[in-house]
Amino acid sequence: MITATRNFARPFAAAPLLALLTACALVSTLTGCFFGKTPETRYYTLDYTPVSTEPRLARGPYPFAVRLREPSIAEAYRRSQIVYRQSAYQMQFYSYNLWAVDPERMIGDLLFKHLRAAQLFENVTRVAESVPPDFQISCDVRAIEEFDGPDKWFAHIAVEYQLIDEKTGQILWKELYDLRKAVPQEEPVYVVRELASLTSIIHDRVVEALEPVLQEAQRTRLAPAAPPIRPAVR
Repeated sequence: MITATRNFARPFAAAPLLALLTACALVSTLTGCFFGKTPETRYYTLDYTPVSTEPRLARGPYPFAVRLREPSIAEAYRRSQIVYRQSAYQMQFYSYNLWAVDPERMIGDLLFKHLRAAQLFENVTRVAESVPPDFQISCDVRAIEEFDGPDKWFAHIAVEYQLIDEKTGQILWKELYDLRKAVPQEEPVYVVRELASLTSIIHDRVVEALEPVLQEAQRTRLAPAAPPIRPAVR
């Protein structure tokens, strides 16, 4: 007897494939509807044009050379992501709003340009030279961030500077500048603009604070040496 048989392999094999293709199409559709395109990555820099006052330029540079140390930054801000927070206890990081350059390096670059424009020193350098400088300036970034308040956003920056005597290692001047300013619109680009503006204000204050310190250093170093005391003749 010949028994007739049917081949059921093809229809049953095609069913899982059809289901898989249908599922993939559904996922693709849902992704497009609910998630949209991947957000565009945006890169930001701090920048401004230093402008010195006429009285400062009229006084001319003090007869000193200064070297700027490599800036340091608090560990939480040592990243390419722009930091934002809504409280003092929680920090968050943008995924698609990034610094184009390390923030501490940008602040160091702006300080270098600002001091040169102010003509406060005869020479401002960032590298070791054959002739040691008279002073060094250190820069420590404590905070650089967006703060989202309940009613508005703020740009917040805190930086500490020190003027150090190269020969003795003595700290002649130290100041922490901690400034915050509301932004006109709740967008990261406006936060960065205000951070740049605050950096300019801070560096203006650095120049103002350094001036009397350098005046005193000039008076001390250029003062004539006292004549030696001769022993009395008996």
